Amino acid sequence: MGQVIAFPGKREKSHERRAAFITGLCALTYLLGFFIVGPSLAIFAFGFASTSHIASAVMCVAGLLVVWPITRVAYKRL
Repeated sequence: MGQVIAFPGKREKSHERRAAFITGLCALTYLLGFFIVGPSLAIFAFGFASTSHIASAVMCVAGLLVVWPITRVAYKRL
């Protein structure tokens, strides 16, 4: 007794897969930016500023200025 296996000939749903991939990537970007990277940079900026490491604090704030727009764009895409 055999079993028939049907392999798909064409991928007609590539547009749906691409949209799902972009949505998943935006969700991951938003979650990482909003819950992990953003708060970590803010905490480190305050920590460095309180210990007089001004250059490190400025770099953390610069990182926040990069992360916030990326997170905002990812959130708008969702």
